[in-house]
Amino acid sequence: MNKKIFIGMLLFTLLLISGCSNKELDQIHVEKEQLTSEVSQLKKLIAEKDEEISSLEEDYSTNKTEVGELTKSLKMVRWSSIARLDDYNNSFYDLEEIYKIHSNHAIKDDWYVINDEYFQIELLDYENAKKVDFYTLRLESDEGKILVFTDTESTDGWIYTNDTISKIINKHKGFSRNSTFMPYFVIYTEVTLEDGNVIRTSKLPIYNK
Repeated sequence: MNKKIFIGMLLFTLLLISGCSNKELDQIHVEKEQLTSEVSQLKKLIAEKDEEISSLEEDYSTNKTEVGELTKSLKMVRWSSIARLDDYNNSFYDLEEIYKIHSNHAIKDDWYVINDEYFQIELLDYENAKKVDFYTLRLESDEGKILVFTDTESTDGWIYTNDTISKIINKHKGFSRNSTFMPYFVIYTEVTLEDGNVIRTSKLPIYNK
């Protein structure tokens, strides 16, 4: 074979191989850029999903807390209704026409919550009664009703006052050393009329904060 022809063929082959290599390298480079772009998009998607999951977890925690509070609230309203079960047609909202609490308190979930040690409650009307007996009753116990005060003088109203109400409407000790939980009480009166008849007033659900 002619030496010049051989050298030409060799150069052509080298150029052909070199050209193929460049095409393959270009293809690899393109694929690498595509993969890099896909990885970047996946990382962005993962970050968005992480943020979404975090938001959902926060919503779940908030909703769980709200459900817990609503469940407790409904339970308290139910206990209030049970406590007043024998008050016939008198609703919880009728109590403000029967009693007036002059001391610091709040109304929550159909319960009167006493905020301080000082407590004063007045029975409204019954100006011509002979006497009014104030009773407390601890629910879910066998103690029975407890007479806490008898008022025989109506000139200033039928009023029961206690400077240390927690000694009457007290809390139970829990299982741990310093824990307590609140038992539920009702307070009501028995009114002795001039003719000797006795009327029991509606029960007012109450606990000491």
